[in-house]
Amino acid sequence: MSTQNIVVVDDQPSICREVTAFLKNSYTVHAFTTGEEALEFLLGNHVDLMLLDYDMPGMTGYQVLMSVRLSHNNEKMPIVFLTGETNERMREEMLGRGATDYLCKPVTSDALHHCIQKYLA
Repeated sequence: MSTQNIVVVDDQPSICREVTAFLKNSYTVHAFTTGEEALEFLLGNHVDLMLLDYDMPGMTGYQVLMSVRLSHNNEKMPIVFLTGETNERMREEMLGRGATDYLCKPVTSDALHHCIQKYLA
């Protein structure tokens, strides 16, 4: 059985490293610090789930979400926001626009693991 691919997109390299370290034993993880890099990767690669920060310079998490949802190749891929943006209105808006789930940083490893398992089962 092949390993499932997870893309992590966060402008903070330390978050990318932490999440990659936590997931690398169970999944193939591809981490990017910009939305543009992640979208370029999606063009030629199958991805099973994306963990996405909201507040990033340049292309925001919202813009990445909209771009992925408009793509016929990735329109159903689970996209989980992993963000410091704790505004409940923002959470509801992102879920209403196609996000699969919304986790606020800091997130425990158990909560992250449970969330990923739920969408990749």
